[in-house]
Amino acid sequence: MVTPEWIGRHYIIEIANKPKVKLKEMITDIRQRFRCDVSIGQYRRAKKWAKELIEGKLTEHYARIWDYAQELLRSNPRSTCKVCLTVNPDGINYFHRFYIGFKAICEGWKRRCRRVIRLDGCFLKGAVKGELLTTIGRDANNQVYPIAWAVVDVENKANWTWFLELLRDDLDLDSGRGLGLLESVKDIPPHVEHRNCDFKRHMESIKKLNPSAYEYLMSKQPETWCRAYFGSGYACEAVENGISECFNSIILDARKKPLIAMLEEI
Repeated sequence: MVTPEWIGRHYIIEIANKPKVKLKEMITDIRQRFRCDVSIGQYRRAKKWAKELIEGKLTEHYARIWDYAQELLRSNPRSTCKVCLTVNPDGINYFHRFYIGFKAICEGWKRRCRRVIRLDGCFLKGAVKGELLTTIGRDANNQVYPIAWAVVDVENKANWTWFLELLRDDLDLDSGRGLGLLESVKDIPPHVEHRNCDFKRHMESIKKLNPSAYEYLMSKQPETWCRAYFGSGYACEAVENGISECFNSIILDARKKPLIAMLEEI
């Protein structure tokens, strides 16, 4: 009665979330949960069956991305949703990237948040790989404020440029004046402040200890990493990107789910 299909149906969630789980671990779990023994061959066939079922469902899942985008636009007027495909030589369309920028969230950032945003990317953990690009702001209480996000095939300059162009339009950033941006592509927008960290008080000490280190730091444009050069109108002295890392850890479980389920949870 314990067929590979039976095993696959009972463990499809575990297989989807942990595709590289060790065979012996699952066999032990089956023995403890169902008090029956299965062979390595049975579990391998069960895993193959479940994987084919998962991938088939994911194909259908991605095919609904257009419906999902249209529903977002219907229920959130004047928001931005962009779906991009890659057309292969065989004529088959494949998912490339997807951007979401809700109008209400973008307006909230423009009206009430500090003029600093963080950009970061993190890997998706499910059966279908890719990256989630996010832009995170700080509200007046210094709390996490997700602004916009996108799912892309890979984190590279082309995808970041595409993301920043859409973000620039949604936030009315123009050329970036009056905004502090961390970890960004410098092309879009060109006039933002790029910050790293503040060591100005210790520069002379560094120079005495290691002139080469001093010269190296000074060659990296101190106005991009030293608070002494920061404008006074941003109301934020943070120079680290920890708020994005915090957000990425919060959505860790969501990153294991199929595309639309993941975006809905976020």
